[in-house]
Amino acid sequence: METITLRFARAEDARALLAIYAPYVENTPVSFEYEVPSPQAFAQRIAQTSTIHPYLVCEVNGIPAAYAYASRHMERAAYRFDVQTSIYAAPEHHGRRIGTALYGCLFELLAKLGYYNAYAVIAVPNEKSLRLHESMGFVPLCVCPGTGYKFSAWHDVAWLGKTLIGRELAPPERPATPDRLDPGFCAALFARQAALVRTYPRRT
Repeated sequence: METITLRFARAEDARALLAIYAPYVENTPVSFEYEVPSPQAFAQRIAQTSTIHPYLVCEVNGIPAAYAYASRHMERAAYRFDVQTSIYAAPEHHGRRIGTALYGCLFELLAKLGYYNAYAVIAVPNEKSLRLHESMGFVPLCVCPGTGYKFSAWHDVAWLGKTLIGRELAPPERPATPDRLDPGFCAALFARQAALVRTYPRRT
C-alpha cells in the first residue's frame, strides 16, 4: 500500500518540485515562463513564498508527486486579503484526487490565516485544470483573449475566483503568516486530506 503524505514544502524540495514543474515550462503553455529556473532560484522561490503564504507538497512513498501554493494577487494594499493559487502534479499522478487534497489543505489554511479571496489564472484550453478548480468552488470570471505569447502562438487566459471567508466578516489589519499556524491543526488537516487520495492498490 502506498503512503501518502501532505506537508509544507521546504527549500530542499526544490529539485524534486522542479522536476514536476519543468515539463510544463518546456513543453506547454500552462506556465508562461520561457526558461526553467535553476534549482537554486527555485529553492529561493519556495523559501520566500513560504514566509508569507502556504506552500504545500504531496508525497507518494516519500517522493513529491505534486505541489500547490498561494502567492500575492496584486501589489496595492487593498488587495492584501487576496491570493493567487497555483498547482502542479506529475502526469503519472493525475486523476488520483491529489489536487483535491492539496487544494483542500491550502484553502483551509488560507482561511485560517485571514485571506478572503483566491484567484486562479489558467491558460486555456486546459480542461483538467478548469474541472479541478470548478470542483473546488472556483467560478469563472472572464477570459482574456491573446494574453500570453509562447511557442509562436497567442494564448487566452481564464480568470476564476473563489471566496474563502464570507465578506460580511470584518477583516483583520492584515493576514497572518504560516509560522503562526497551530502545528496540531495542520497535522490533522494534512492527515484528513491525505485520506482522499486514491492509492495503489486501491483502498477497499
